[in-house]
Amino acid sequence: MSPPKLSAVPYENTVYRNIFTCSPSQHLLDDVAPEKDWGFIDRLTQATSGIDHSRPQHHRPFQYAEIYDELVLAVFRRENWRQGRFSDGSSFGVWYGAEDEMTSLLEACWTSFRFGKDNVLTKNETYTADRRLFRAQASTDRACDLMDSKKDHPELIHPYDYSFCQELGAAMAKEKFHLLRTPSARRLDGVCVPVFDPKAIDDVVHDYFFKIHVNPDHSINVSGGRPYVNFTTSAEELENPYNLLGIMPNNSH
Repeated sequence: MSPPKLSAVPYENTVYRNIFTCSPSQHLLDDVAPEKDWGFIDRLTQATSGIDHSRPQHHRPFQYAEIYDELVLAVFRRENWRQGRFSDGSSFGVWYGAEDEMTSLLEACWTSFRFGKDNVLTKNETYTADRRLFRAQASTDRACDLMDSKKDHPELIHPYDYSFCQELGAAMAKEKFHLLRTPSARRLDGVCVPVFDPKAIDDVVHDYFFKIHVNPDHSINVSGGRPYVNFTTSAEELENPYNLLGIMPNNSH
């Protein structure tokens, strides 16, 4: 299958990304040092935290914002490259975002299911993932929009085989595209925004925490700090939502 034609278009929108976290938070040192040493190590941590404690307190939110940027954009550092839909994990990093919260949540549900399936569900236990959702502003003149390409290029939404998308991602990175607008593989009408260059991301803010519970029967419960972030889905629903539309055959894996 020949790759789709890549042409640069401007893009400006709010995008959402969620990542692993720990909630409720734990003391940083609770499993690495006895409590009597926490004070000393806390002082050492403050000295290396990236926060300038000599500056007035009202400067702290701006310093935290810089740390948020580091946290959310860490995927672009070589040591954090991971294999995913649009990257083989060895050549470049990809920041996976979405244009709406629900698409971001459902993509995370599928990721959690795949992780739990290999590590926990076989033991008849529930896998729980703590997640943290951020929203950011994405803006660039080097975007590519393939939202109308899923019928001509169904590989964009293939449930398991990411080889086409990884080749596409490599081409975009090589040709210096900043981001891609592409159909979600887990939600009908969902829009995913894989970003290949951190310059396209700005104004990152934390939105809320949520939890994903993946059960042995493959049902998935989501709970969080918003009324709509409390729902149940299943791996079967997320596996291939396009199957009923006849766009992509339901290839078992």
